[in-house]
Amino acid sequence: MRLVTPAHALLALLTLVLLGCSSSNEPATEAEAQDPATFPEQAGPESDVQFAGLARAFQAQADTAGEAMQSACQQLGSAVQAFLDNPEAGLQNDAQSAWHACYEGWQAFSLFHRVAFNPAAQEALDRSRRLINVRPFLPGYVDALPDYPYSGLVHETGMDLTLNNLLEQHQLLDLESPALGFPVVETLLWQADLDTYWRTSGEDGDLTITRRHQYLTLATEHLLQQLEQARQRWSGQIGFTGLPEPAQQRIVLTSLDQQIRQDLLELAFADDAPQEPDWHHPSVVAGQGKRHLLARLAGLEALLHSPDEGVSALASWLERRGGLVTAETLGDRLTTAVDTLNALPENAPAGDPDAEAWQQAVAAVTGLANQISQLGAPLETEDSQ
Repeated sequence: MRLVTPAHALLALLTLVLLGCSSSNEPATEAEAQDPATFPEQAGPESDVQFAGLARAFQAQADTAGEAMQSACQQLGSAVQAFLDNPEAGLQNDAQSAWHACYEGWQAFSLFHRVAFNPAAQEALDRSRRLINVRPFLPGYVDALPDYPYSGLVHETGMDLTLNNLLEQHQLLDLESPALGFPVVETLLWQADLDTYWRTSGEDGDLTITRRHQYLTLATEHLLQQLEQARQRWSGQIGFTGLPEPAQQRIVLTSLDQQIRQDLLELAFADDAPQEPDWHHPSVVAGQGKRHLLARLAGLEALLHSPDEGVSALASWLERRGGLVTAETLGDRLTTAVDTLNALPENAPAGDPDAEAWQQAVAAVTGLANQISQLGAPLETEDSQ
């Protein structure tokens, strides 16, 4: 398990020295990065198979997932404010439950916030993703740890807690040091000792308690704004729906590949994940890891399984495309991945998963990732092997 070491604590103390050395401002939107009328021509995978039906389904599912995320996350802001107004255990539990619901909604939507419609805006979109969620991360960069009670930006009393300052501090020291996003709200909300962390008493410790209140309010508001901007990216006709089919195909297949291979296989199912779960966990402080790992498959599940028991747009495209990856083989891989994930402990990859069950999950997710990767590769058939 990788813990925050004294070196990490020392790095956190350097943030004031480095404050202002970086100009990490809010990411530009895709529209700000480049006018849609001047989008460069985008090459996509070569295919004579019409992609329009799957593109429409991808757009529709982005809208659906975005609305579900918005609905889930609406409760987070009000629940956090209710807890800060009256720091009681029951209200803290409510805020934590709201965080889990919002985070699950983001995990399901994150498939649709991976690839920019305009390649010139990819850097801005990547920045947006990092402002929403950073994994793995060091909780000690945010707030106190049991062995380091004065660590984190909460205790950097020489730094005003403003959005501009936090944007500058975000991943300033290293990629695992977020100042904003889900990890910050998670770390703060799970500071459980109410008298130590949340209730003012008229004593010297009130300064950091007040800063913690300010930080949680600011981080929650900024997170919800980022999530809404991510959802709004899919509205209107100037984005995804206005692109040529090859570009739409590139976006869809690249998004699926990155979601399954990077965010699921490489991050959560690395070889050392059971030995160092903190470094591979999707919600290391909040727990309920399995829930959030499964949510990363939600977009693919929705695309592959038609809600009316008909043939989904993805299944139809795979049938017309031909090749070794079919709706049946992909569906089997997906079902196996879901089943093997469900067999893991509730807080996987923590919880000391059974070695055999873990290896079955790794094999299932690897097989699913390999099938998804083949969709963007040159068409391969049994005769060509």
